[in-house]
Amino acid sequence: MGHITVLISSYLPVIIALLCLIAAWFFGDWSNWKTYYPTILFAICVDFLISLLSYNFSLWEFHKSAVTPNHTIADFMIAFTNLPCIVMVYLHKYPLKSRPLRQVVYMAIWSAVFTCIEGLFLLIKMLTYHNNWNFWWSIAVWVFMFIGLRLHFTRPLWAWLLCLVGVVFLILYFHIPIAKMK
Repeated sequence: MGHITVLISSYLPVIIALLCLIAAWFFGDWSNWKTYYPTILFAICVDFLISLLSYNFSLWEFHKSAVTPNHTIADFMIAFTNLPCIVMVYLHKYPLKSRPLRQVVYMAIWSAVFTCIEGLFLLIKMLTYHNNWNFWWSIAVWVFMFIGLRLHFTRPLWAWLLCLVGVVFLILYFHIPIAKMK
């Protein structure tokens, strides 16, 4: 049983990516993919912005797996595989015309699912936290991500403002040494 667990954990990034692709295939709105494209780019840009800011001052780090030799490759895989799929399904199924409580529950479910996936990566030690980052901060990031995706879909400038505020907060709170960047 231990060998199977090690094998699964080695390929977990690919398993998650495949699950995202399958979900997008079955639940995404492919006939209207251009509608979601700006928000997909927003998600990728925010991911890369955070990666760039924390490149020499990691808040979290993905560790080597059978398919991702380092953090950067793992992050690229997430950005170009998982995030587009997540955005496509999340926005397509979003209960836009429902009551606010239902929308909040929808965002909470998505946040909880991806918090659990991150928890799994922590549990198998494929992810570690650094420089005062912890699981609670990750929960907050997932919540803000799903709020930000929804906001960007209908009010992109407000989403960029939220992103800017979030980035400034991260820099100040975690003392990210941007002055030492190239």
